[in-house]
Amino acid sequence: MKRPVIFILPTVVVALTVGVPVVWGDHPIKFDHRRPTTVHWAGAPTEQGRVWGFGKDTPQVEDDGPKVARPWTKGSPEWGVQVYWLDDPADPESFVQGKVDRIVKYVVGLNANSLSVTFPYYTTGPKSNAVAARATTPSPERLALLLDSAHRAGLRTTVRPIMDEEVFDYSATGVWRGNIAPADKDAWFASYAAFLTPYLKTAQEHSATEFTVGTEFNSLENDPHWAGLIEQARKAFRGQIVYDANWDNWSKGPLPLPADGTGVDAYFPAKSAGDDAPVADLVASWNGWLDKRGAGPQPATKLTEVGIPAQKGAYKTPGDFYTKRELNEPVQAAWFTAVCQVAQERKLGGVYFWSLYFGIDPTLPTNQDTPRMDFAGRPASEQAIRTCFAQSYELPPS
Repeated sequence: MKRPVIFILPTVVVALTVGVPVVWGDHPIKFDHRRPTTVHWAGAPTEQGRVWGFGKDTPQVEDDGPKVARPWTKGSPEWGVQVYWLDDPADPESFVQGKVDRIVKYVVGLNANSLSVTFPYYTTGPKSNAVAARATTPSPERLALLLDSAHRAGLRTTVRPIMDEEVFDYSATGVWRGNIAPADKDAWFASYAAFLTPYLKTAQEHSATEFTVGTEFNSLENDPHWAGLIEQARKAFRGQIVYDANWDNWSKGPLPLPADGTGVDAYFPAKSAGDDAPVADLVASWNGWLDKRGAGPQPATKLTEVGIPAQKGAYKTPGDFYTKRELNEPVQAAWFTAVCQVAQERKLGGVYFWSLYFGIDPTLPTNQDTPRMDFAGRPASEQAIRTCFAQSYELPPS
């Protein structure tokens, strides 16, 4: 992408336009963030009150940033947001810090008590034996900026690397991360462990609560290599090590991975729900899906991704990230309201809403080009999240 020419001034806020294509999940997302984003350049005060200058002797002032009103504690639900971070390596550190502080302030303003940072790593094909970071993968050092800012605000944090799927061309081939088949699994798991290690160390050193060691690898979930990889991960990170399953495999029953917990990316289809379906009908759809794992309270169930396009027909295909249909924002808000009601009634372990892209200014309004999955700038969806996260309940023993 050709970058615009920007004149950097030491104490101003600069607006620019960013276009970022991304592919995400078994539910591939093509981000097209063309709305303006406001950023803080070097020397400008960040949202947390620190002054970031050009030299190591720049004076620092006491943190006066946002604070979570009701921090997460063991036995309470995780009310969270998934922040997707596609890095721009041309950004100076002070520029990144401005983005970090802006995102943390917004997440705290949603009444969240938890933040999960999801970021991409890459492979070269479905049979490849290796994974690797690229320029758009935030470095461990940059990741630390977000973890520190979230920690100062009182947010519970999860580090969640995920395999990017652009190389698979899902729409043409049907291939996604859930059906990769490495030719040499010894080599693949060794490569994956080598990629994870510096991020595990950063998670440990910067007070992350949780690390997601794998996401949506349907075809690999029975592989015995996970035991060794997780054992190795525990040497670098002493927090919770978890795995996030796709909604289809999760609904079949517990997974054999020796992780501390299994989250679920919940994009099941509510096939009988029309665009004007009342929240009660959507609640019934959620309960019908959750019942596949048992009736009643499910404190061990954590919905690690809850998202839906703000468009017509979305209830039937919440995970359709390719088709762009007529805008319908109430669809998204009603879906969020329904899942919150279900979470409270069934005492779920937590809910993380998707998607919040790291590079945008979430306070700006949306337009026709805004990705349908985005909830930032959609007042009804934001209010549904705030109302949800303002609730509290005590989790029964799982």
